Amino acid sequence: MPKSNRCLNVYQGVGILVSTLLGSSIFIIPAIAADIAGNKSIIAWLFTILCVIPVAFTFSSLGAKYPSEGGTAYFIKQSFGEKFAKLTSWLYLSALPICPPIIVITGASYIGAIWGGSQWEIFAVCITMLAGLFYINLYGLQFASKIQTFISLIIVGILATLIVLAFTKVDVVSDLAIKMNFADISLMKTTISLVFWCFVGIEAVVHIAGDFKNVERDFPLTILISLWIVGGICILLSLIVLKFHTYGSEAANSNYVVALFDLLIGQSGKVFVAIMAFFAALAAVNVYLISFSKMIYAMSITGAVNQWFKITNKNGMPVNALIVCYGLATVTIVLKYVFNINIDELILYANSVFIAIYLLASIAGIVLLEGYKKYMAVISTLFCSLIFLSLGWKSVYVFAVIGVCSIIEYMIEQKSALRI
Repeated sequence: MPKSNRCLNVYQGVGILVSTLLGSSIFIIPAIAADIAGNKSIIAWLFTILCVIPVAFTFSSLGAKYPSEGGTAYFIKQSFGEKFAKLTSWLYLSALPICPPIIVITGASYIGAIWGGSQWEIFAVCITMLAGLFYINLYGLQFASKIQTFISLIIVGILATLIVLAFTKVDVVSDLAIKMNFADISLMKTTISLVFWCFVGIEAVVHIAGDFKNVERDFPLTILISLWIVGGICILLSLIVLKFHTYGSEAANSNYVVALFDLLIGQSGKVFVAIMAFFAALAAVNVYLISFSKMIYAMSITGAVNQWFKITNKNGMPVNALIVCYGLATVTIVLKYVFNINIDELILYANSVFIAIYLLASIAGIVLLEGYKKYMAVISTLFCSLIFLSLGWKSVYVFAVIGVCSIIEYMIEQKSALRI
């Protein structure tokens, strides 16, 4: 990557990653985890954070050593060759039509709830969000990162306010009795698989590793600092959820933050929740769309997609790739509201893609890294394998994408051979 495009520092990197990791999952996961495992959910959070450390360390080591827009696909290329790298790229891109639109709709729905907006008013907010983010990204990653850092400060600030209010009102950790036995292993497996979603997002930031001023120093620091910030927030929120018992049903779980603000500061808390959810969604979807566009740009360089995607603007952004990414997201949102499609179930399939990406990166780390970093990659591989296996039938989406892409690649190779 040209030196002029290296514009990010640790603070901006942390701002980008923290907002991505928090995303929209923070608004529901702590309550669902508490609903499934009760006080034992704290064990699941602690265990997951402990296990995510080697995963984050492996990603940071690979990103620092092999910075590329290709992200995990580039790591796979270095370790297993071009063919497997192509499959990894298509696997990652298979989440493009699903994940960003869902995050946008989540943020728009919270804002619409302030005035009781209709579905078409929420649709208008969705389109406005996408248009605004596209315009911001045209100005380059450095400008977008400043916006992202500002959003992260807002999110963390509001969450910190909630946490401080709760801790000053009651003794959150009192009466927190946790007893574990052998029968709880299955329960913990389910809870850990769920909790892991709060740490999905590292794979997206890997695509902009090459944009750091000092990638070998700043990128690992960015990932590790962000992990501790998000992990700490998640555990504290979980303790508060358990103490105030703002969980127990689907409705209660999805609105636990609203319930907490109502208990602590009254009805005005709904506005805070709406603003927080909106900005969290805005920040998370921004990073994903940038990472998807970076992936397409990298694929155009290797010839996997048309050279048209190599075009960048004066700020170094792959503008044509951005147009396609935002276009696909817009199409999905339009289809959702026109045909009233329920795409909640599709999110579960898309999430399996990210677990598979983490697993592939960990395997690449075993091949590419040395010394203690290799051992960390081994631990990361074992953990990601367990999480992927725990998904059960939801992992079918990953194998379906790999199967379809393999057939397409084979047909392309056969066609090329006939021409020769």
